[in-house]
Amino acid sequence: MINSEQLSILAAQRIAELHREAAMSRLAAALPRRRRIRLRRRGITVEIHLSADVRPEQVDQFFASLARHLGAT
Repeated sequence: MINSEQLSILAAQRIAELHREAAMSRLAAALPRRRRIRLRRRGITVEIHLSADVRPEQVDQFFASLARHLGAT
């Protein structure tokens, strides 16, 4: 059973997570829209640097977005 101290810790963690997500959304919305990338050759090299605190869902979203921009959908 969760006591009130644990509940307040969980609530604070969730609030911090929501603030991070909102900040990331604001940053993404502020970026200028880019034109679709057209590839004339078959090969492309993409180097990806991820921080240690990236969640698996975020990685999935990133690769789905990358596939859309490269026309792989």
